[in-house]
Amino acid sequence: MVVLKMVTLILSLGMDTLMMSISLGFIKTTGKVRIALTFACAEAVMPLVGLLIGKGVGQLIGDWASLIGGIVLLCVAIWLIFFEDEDDEEEKLERNLVGWTLIITALSISLDELAVGFSIGLIGVPVVLTIILVALQAFLFTIIGLTFGSRLKRHLGEWAEKFAGIVIGLLGLWILVDAIAHLLHR
Repeated sequence: MVVLKMVTLILSLGMDTLMMSISLGFIKTTGKVRIALTFACAEAVMPLVGLLIGKGVGQLIGDWASLIGGIVLLCVAIWLIFFEDEDDEEEKLERNLVGWTLIITALSISLDELAVGFSIGLIGVPVVLTIILVALQAFLFTIIGLTFGSRLKRHLGEWAEKFAGIVIGLLGLWILVDAIAHLLHR
């Protein structure tokens, strides 16, 4: 039963990483390992932060963390779809997806791991092993997503960035609706 819980948890946490990575693959194809390592680190650190904050504070922040993550992804999607100047944007992203921009992107998709960290000790899975597997999953899903996205870009042409925005928007909307439903269910 513990193995099933871990597999379900790890795969469900990896879906947003995979979708974001595919979207990034449409517009950025270099630095895959650097991006994957950053995403893996963020996804490994967030459950630890959640675990340290504790259950009492975690319940309140955890619900809002998913809500904020959904809103951030929707904002990124709106920018990609409506405000991105298609000339030179790929070159700008190549230069700008470093430092704080990369860290903020990684943290925005790892907010669900923060919420999981609040209850990771209560769901009956080994904490250290789970965090290691979450980081490994994030690294692999990021590499797969970036590679798949860059290959799809050839077929989508100039629409790749718009499609990336749509995918990120749908992911953000899904996270937002799920967070609101969770808040209303309480």
